[in-house]
Amino acid sequence: MYGHEELRSRLTTTMRAGRLPPTLVLEGPAGVGKQRLALWIAQGLVCERGPGTPCDACHPCKLALQLSHPDIHWFFPIARPKGDEAKQVEEAEESLATAIAARRESPLYRPPEGLTGLYLPLVRALHRRAQMRPAMGNVKAFVVGEADRLVPQASSPEAANAMLKVLEEPPPDTFFVLTTAEPAALLPTIRSRLVHLRAGRLSPADIARFLREVPDPPLGEAEAGRRAELAGGSIGAALAAGAPAASRALADGLLAAAASGSAARWRYALGIKPFGARAAFTDTLDLAAETLRDELAAQLRVGGTGGAGDEPASRLLAQVRELERARQLAQGNVNPQLVVAGLLRRLAEARG
Repeated sequence: MYGHEELRSRLTTTMRAGRLPPTLVLEGPAGVGKQRLALWIAQGLVCERGPGTPCDACHPCKLALQLSHPDIHWFFPIARPKGDEAKQVEEAEESLATAIAARRESPLYRPPEGLTGLYLPLVRALHRRAQMRPAMGNVKAFVVGEADRLVPQASSPEAANAMLKVLEEPPPDTFFVLTTAEPAALLPTIRSRLVHLRAGRLSPADIARFLREVPDPPLGEAEAGRRAELAGGSIGAALAAGAPAASRALADGLLAAAASGSAARWRYALGIKPFGARAAFTDTLDLAAETLRDELAAQLRVGGTGGAGDEPASRLLAQVRELERARQLAQGNVNPQLVVAGLLRRLAEARG
């Protein structure tokens, strides 16, 4: 775990006192480690020395750190099951197991692609596990990452309604920790069943320490410090800053198109794949936003305020916001060509 010391201290006190609510939601910006914090809570619940801060040394803690504890269940968006309806729950279970195995091997996983979701078969699998008794200890914990995707992009909200049922009457030996960067996207009925906790942005020191210790290979002190200062409190953003040259070229091309005439903007938009490869598309948007943030930081270092009177900085900030808006659209079932066409027009307007 990196950062969130104050929140972890409060959670430890609550767990030790036996007052942890059975249904929580961790809200906060993308890339600050909300799912990792949720897994830390789950580990603290099953720790032999707990409940409280996990010791990392007992057998249950070691299993939790290996993503192998039978009473810690991690759910997150997967591709929509396509098989026979009677077999979709099993297909969802298999897809989730494959994804967790991949995260076990490579913990620095990517953000979910636009067409993944917490679909009804996956929530039914969660229901099935919730009705089972704990396998090792006295409690079981469910971590539901990216919970805003309980409202699927291409269907009605059956998955969210199914989740609501288990949150309304959770089994007495069960805890649920949901995470989201977009709490407003949750159904109001689900939000009302949850205790809300805010996982804020991380300090540059925490992000730099992460970059020096976790990636393989780790970053040097100077590069880790540089990325941490520009990451906006997000480890995810700091990791994205290490994208390969080809990805950066795509992001540079997007910004160049925005600075060109309408014909160049249309050519760029029509060159985007209309469907598929959404992860690469959102990476391009992230890298373009990072480039503009770097320019904005340089403006501020030389004396700009970023306020209304500082025209270059205010225009850069407006363009960053347009890219963030486009990224949110890209997570849905929207044709990326349409997203880019609108984005390039708005970027051009923001540039003046």
